[in-house]
Parts: sequence; C-alpha cells; structure tokens
Amino acid sequence: MEELLLRYIEGKTSVEEDATVEKWMQESEDNRKLMRNVQRISFAAEMAQVASEVDEEEELRLLHSKMDGLKMSGGKRRHAAIGRWMQRVAAVMFIPLLGGWLYLYLTREPKMVPQMMEVKTSPGMTAKVTLPDSTVVVLNSSSVLTYSSLFTGETREVKLSGEAFFSVKKDEKKRFVVHTPHGTSAVVYGTKFNIDAYEGSQEVLTTLVEGKVGFSFPNSGIKKEVVLAPGQKLTYDIGQESIKLAKANVDVETSWKDGRLYFYNTPLEQALRSLGKRYGVEFILRKESLKKNSFTGVFVNQRLDRILEHFSLASGYRFRYIKDKNIDREKQIIEVY
Repeated sequence: MEELLLRYIEGKTSVEEDATVEKWMQESEDNRKLMRNVQRISFAAEMAQVASEVDEEEELRLLHSKMDGLKMSGGKRRHAAIGRWMQRVAAVMFIPLLGGWLYLYLTREPKMVPQMMEVKTSPGMTAKVTLPDSTVVVLNSSSVLTYSSLFTGETREVKLSGEAFFSVKKDEKKRFVVHTPHGTSAVVYGTKFNIDAYEGSQEVLTTLVEGKVGFSFPNSGIKKEVVLAPGQKLTYDIGQESIKLAKANVDVETSWKDGRLYFYNTPLEQALRSLGKRYGVEFILRKESLKKNSFTGVFVNQRLDRILEHFSLASGYRFRYIKDKNIDREKQIIEVY
C-alpha cells in the first residue's frame, strides 16, 4: 500500500488505483494519517534532491563575478544581466522558504467536518465496512448502514435497516448504539453480535456472540431494555411488542457473513428466509404443513438452483419460479409446494 500511495502522490496511478486509494483513505483515520506521513516523506525527498542539485555558494560567486565584469558596460545591458542573475539567486533562496511553508501546510492537522456516510448492498450481495473507530461491520443482502465519518460526543451511533454482523471496537468512554427500525436499538461497549432488522419484517432478531448487549424496544408506549448474554438470541415481535429469549446456535446465525449457509435442524420457513436474503428472492409456501419440517446442511458458495435441488431430494418438495406480469415486485418469487 505504501508503494501505491507514493505513485498516487506522484500522479502515476491508473483510474482504478485512484479509486482504490481514495476508498482506503475513507475507511479510517489511521489510513488518512499514514497518507499524510507518506506525503511528508515524498516532499522531503524531493526537496533534498532539489537542494543537492543547487550549489548556493557557486551561484553567489558567479553573480559577484558577473556584476564586477558588468560595471563598465552599458546601463541597459548591466541591468538586464543583473536581473537574470538576481532571479537565479531568488530561486536558490526560495527553495528553503517553499520547503518550510509546505512542511507547515502538510503537517498541520486538518479540521475534519463530519459527513453522513451510507453503504447499501444489492440483493444477493454482502459488503464489509470499517467504521471511523475501527469497528468492522459485515452487511448482508439488501441492507443499508448509515453512520458519521467522525464519531463525536459520548456515543458512537449508526443506523441499520437490514442485517449486519458487528465487531465493535471496545471503548469504555463511548457507547456504541445501533438504531434499527420500529424504534428498536442495541447498546454495546465492545462485543460481537448479529442484528436482523429488515424494514418490512415482522420481527427484529439479535444474536450475541460475545460481550454484552442491551436491546431496547417499545412496549405499550414505554421504552424497555433486555440484556443479552453470550450465546443468546432475542426475537422481538413488532406487532405484539413482545420479547422472546432463547439459546442460539451462533454458527448457524452468523454463517452468512463468511459466505456459508449453515442449517442445523432449522425450520423450513427460517431456512427459506435465509436463502431469500442471500440470493435476493422471495419464497411462498403454498401449504401450512410445510412449516413443520426442518433441514440440516452446509452450503458454501453454491448457486441457488443447486441448493433447491438438494432440498427437493431431501424432502420431495417442489420449487417453481412465478412469472406473472401482474405482480409488481423487485424480488423474484419462488413457490414451494
């Protein structure tokens, strides 16, 4: 990266490399500090090279010699020659002045103005984001994360619509708050947890991997909070405004962030929901009895049609894509019967 930054400063990078560097600089304050250090090193090297090519004493000696030789010459010629040599002397003297000014300019700490940042993932895609405090967030399909380019004050606040896995940088002085739809939120200091809070869903799900999370939710107009222990999964029913805590299979709940789909005695409806998020589709169960079955299996970077073949072989269920011009939906619909 240091080599790429040097070429970027020298203007020798391609358009793709420019985009790579600029995205890297946006990821954290540490990256921006490294860029400033590379700029200083590059500038110092250039100034040293310029200084080594200019012999100041020789330039001044030649100037005196020329001036002595021109004392008896014509006025216009004398003034023109002196002017040219004074320009050379001025250039020699300007180098350290320019160096000092640029050093002060490059080493000053810029005043950073917080800006709101937004990261969106397309259906069937995931993305990893590093926040200003070095917290790492992995976004699932069709999710939106909004945050400030600088965390100021006593809290670090982000807004999530969708699903994300958070590895929060520990900071005892600044709480980390994730605001989710329907007036819910999660408050942490340093931990790893998963939140599933899509805008159109009837539930908000939170699974704690390690650390401590306080889940806040509205209940009859009153704000309440439930604290999760590691290995617990919380389900908040939006319509009923009720909470259910249960022991979680952490590997199952968070496998999506590693590109895997891990089912362990997982109810069919929940398994299809995971497939829907991963591949940007929507499943419709034609029979209520289908919800009674469950599946176990691991799929790594496989196409959806191949996964559905495994489901069919294991259960006898059939799947078909619905192509109805009268249905106006963004997602492809798959019927299960």
